[in-house]
Amino acid sequence: MNILEFFGLKEDPFRLTPDPAYFFPSTGHNEALQSLNYLVEQREGFGLVSGEPGTGKTTLISVFMESWKDKAEIAMILTPRLSPEEFLMSVLDDLNVKSEKTNKNDILKAFRDFLVDRSQAGRPVIIIVDEAQNLPDETLEELRLLSNLETDKNKLLQIILMGQPEINERLRQNNFRQLNQRITVRIRLYPLSTEEALDYINYRLIKAGKGFLRMDEKLKKPIHRHSAGVPRLINILSSRAIMIAYLEGSNVVSKKHVMYAVRHLREDQEMPESRLSPYNALIYMIPAAMLLLVGYYAIVRWKG
Repeated sequence: MNILEFFGLKEDPFRLTPDPAYFFPSTGHNEALQSLNYLVEQREGFGLVSGEPGTGKTTLISVFMESWKDKAEIAMILTPRLSPEEFLMSVLDDLNVKSEKTNKNDILKAFRDFLVDRSQAGRPVIIIVDEAQNLPDETLEELRLLSNLETDKNKLLQIILMGQPEINERLRQNNFRQLNQRITVRIRLYPLSTEEALDYINYRLIKAGKGFLRMDEKLKKPIHRHSAGVPRLINILSSRAIMIAYLEGSNVVSKKHVMYAVRHLREDQEMPESRLSPYNALIYMIPAAMLLLVGYYAIVRWKG
């Protein structure tokens, strides 16, 4: 019997790939989603989503895109280290905008015609830029110029920058003050609270089928403390704790399973515990967690 069958789960509740179906509507994340929807509905122009790695930016954007995919044209730029020309061509390619000419002015005219046509059809056009803190200065300026595409009534283009907190520092620089002033919706994602951390775990378990698996109420404080409330780190720690409970043949994940998982991960780092904060400790533990996954699948195959 493998681990999913043992716990009566339909799928792995703590896989690391972003999945809109597992979006946890914490107060902060739910407000962020509503703010993004407002940005598009009101044709506000520029929005910014920032947060530390693992706080749920990608999942949030996935849910947002899922809700707008049939109502808007969306370009998603995943490789921001592009020159202004490369960036523009990537956007046009994503939006399937064709231009027979190579002159930039003619290309921009074709793009504006496309935007006007979409606006008249009531379909917003959205550009989403991931890892925006890595955009070259010239490409950030190109984005500002693209935001000038508008009618007398509204913006023709909605632009969402998504990145780590450093993007805020960059935008505060003097040379980006015009762009910074145009950002009307600013969203900062923070780690989950202690209460939200346990709710997050239970939410994902229910989505995965939950079955016979139970999480002891006493888990919320140690899980929150050792993950610092970061969803990605909660996933890693919960996955390890569940694996340990499975190996013991227990359908209740207890505090001892969590602490064993924490110790195991820290020991693999060969670093004194006192040198690591809970947040950084688990950041460094991710490679070790991947090794544990290999061992886990070997055990599943052996038991199955």
